[in-house]
Amino acid sequence: MVMLKRMAKWLVLGSLLPLAGMNAGCQAIAFPFLMWGQEPQRDVPAEYPYLANKRVAIVVRAGWEMRFEYENVEWEVADHVQLALENHVPEVSVVDPQKVVSFQRETRDWEEMDPAEIGKRFRADRVMEIDLTQYTTREPESPQLRRGYIAGVINVYNVDYPDSAPAYSQAMRTVYPPDGPGAWGTSDRGIRYATMEAFAEEVAAPFYDRKVKVD
Repeated sequence: MVMLKRMAKWLVLGSLLPLAGMNAGCQAIAFPFLMWGQEPQRDVPAEYPYLANKRVAIVVRAGWEMRFEYENVEWEVADHVQLALENHVPEVSVVDPQKVVSFQRETRDWEEMDPAEIGKRFRADRVMEIDLTQYTTREPESPQLRRGYIAGVINVYNVDYPDSAPAYSQAMRTVYPPDGPGAWGTSDRGIRYATMEAFAEEVAAPFYDRKVKVD
């Protein structure tokens, strides 16, 4: 009877050992995947870290063709950039874009004004000027296809130094979707707002420390 019990115990242990080995093998295989499965990233310091703890006025310049087709282009772009800056730049404060656009529409000669003077009107420390050179939701060579393109030059001025060159300047261009035109049935409004969101993230990127994927 004792012998039968021992044989039964050996049979159970014998059936469990391969399973334990399989589990150990799976863990050994899974461990490197868990360890290496995350995409490698690298730290990128801010190119211009001087928007932190500052009050910023965003001024968008758009040609009359853009404003004719998209009546609120200045406000919409500035609004998206405001959100991106406030989401990423520590303690930044952005002047209400609607107030800036109202000033642009009520002041005939605002385009000839020194950016530092504009900034002082809004008690801002910095003025971010976005000079749009492209703003469309159509493929240039295939206007029947929807795809967003926004390009422009971003200049940042220090209000403490009137009549001075930009403290920071960078040309930027965003294409959305990046891999090709939007799917059939995608709305013009949807493409436009997604493109502005992507453009705003690119505009904000140089002003805060971030991590980027290693290519």
